[in-house]
Amino acid sequence: IIIAPMAAGDSVDVSWSASADVFYSYSLNQPAAHERAYTTQPARNAEIGLMLGYVGLAVNGPDYRGRIAVQEGWFTRANYLGSDSTWRWLQEASAGLRISNGLWLDAGVMFSHIGYESMIGRDNLTLSRSFTADYTPYYSTGAAVSWSISESVTVTGLVLNGWQQIVDINDDVAFGTRLLVKPSAELALNWSTFVGNEQPRGLPSLVRFHNNLWAEWKPSASWTLVLMGDYCMQEAGADTSVQQWYAGVIASHALSDVFRLTARAEHYSDPNNLFVATPSGAPFEATAASVNLDYRPNAAFLVRCEVRTMRSADNVFPSRSGLKSSDTYVTVSTSVAFGE
Repeated sequence: IIIAPMAAGDSVDVSWSASADVFYSYSLNQPAAHERAYTTQPARNAEIGLMLGYVGLAVNGPDYRGRIAVQEGWFTRANYLGSDSTWRWLQEASAGLRISNGLWLDAGVMFSHIGYESMIGRDNLTLSRSFTADYTPYYSTGAAVSWSISESVTVTGLVLNGWQQIVDINDDVAFGTRLLVKPSAELALNWSTFVGNEQPRGLPSLVRFHNNLWAEWKPSASWTLVLMGDYCMQEAGADTSVQQWYAGVIASHALSDVFRLTARAEHYSDPNNLFVATPSGAPFEATAASVNLDYRPNAAFLVRCEVRTMRSADNVFPSRSGLKSSDTYVTVSTSVAFGE
């Protein structure tokens, strides 16, 4: 959960924030009907559109905190599916209570505890989301108990409706954990888990167990290096299961006070289409690389340009002339943000 810093003493801090991110993305494959494959930021091809816009209000006191935010954009239309589609306007609605020093209880619709990247694009090092970000939850609904054991260690336990679910799809609760360790100002280590049945009501239970790990290292004021990894196992029937895994690396360098260059390489393996369904039914085994250049003249304004290429052993990427084994696209975005 992202919360603005609390005010000192017994005062109450009320702050607002707003952002709008407009983008244009063009694929060399020229897929039909402006549809992009396997990405939600960007979510449309050859079309100028609002990637994500939101307005939020946060309240922080010594013993309580909360945030409510509304949103719209192509990102929400691509991610809030099924029963959740009617709630796509709600980015977060959470409230928290301090139980004791360092121990908090938060509940409501919250940002996900899984993954290095946020749904808010300008907060990330790369313009587009990694494969693992797009296929793990951006948000969740439930309750979380977080305990700051020390200045460097925070442990969180969660009870959730399910895997990126506002409206519960079955009668089972899901569980999550998060361990965040910051041994120094330059290094952060994170391990997040999810365990739960993700089958709709009326179908036999199939439990999903997901592990997400990431490490962020800042060896200097201008460099940021990130390692990301996922491993997921889900039951597929009696005494059988399917697996999915991911590995990625991000390197980002501030060229100056206003320019930043970022590169990413990643591989996503989903041989049984647990998360990614391909048009041909072939397994989704894809390797991708991207480079983006950011221009940030001030805290409010950000312009980004990214080139990303994705390749697979099978023909899984839509194009104007049928399925292909690769897709390369260029995206430009401009975003503004106000408030805290």
